[in-house]
Amino acid sequence: MIKLLGEAEEEYPEDIIPYKWSFPHEYIPETITQTDKFINFEISAAIDPRNDVYKDLTIYFYIICHQDAIRYEENGRTYLWYDKAVCELDNIFSDKNILGIGTTTLVSNVPYYPQQKFKGRLLKFVVKDFSDGAKYGR
Repeated sequence: MIKLLGEAEEEYPEDIIPYKWSFPHEYIPETITQTDKFINFEISAAIDPRNDVYKDLTIYFYIICHQDAIRYEENGRTYLWYDKAVCELDNIFSDKNILGIGTTTLVSNVPYYPQQKFKGRLLKFVVKDFSDGAKYGR
């Protein structure tokens, strides 16, 4: 993921990425250039209608880049940048409890076009630990 965001050469990329390439979904940078790539996120929590003790947690990732920065080359092959980012996020989050709130499962991966010159994907993960009927007796 660090390589996809162009920070592979930095000594401490974990100090740069959250403030330069990843923001809450509604954040809008002051200036947007043709090389910008973003991975935005949003977490939604709602009371489970079948059991008030549990919450339905959904994590959304908005992977977007300017149309001039879509091409991504690696090992002599060309990919769509946002597709490579989706694969990395899927590898990081699917069937893991990386956020400390439960095991997440990928629910959807759909196209996302927030503005005319930006393209990307919208990933939706749910925390399946809270909605497992067999586990919680539903």
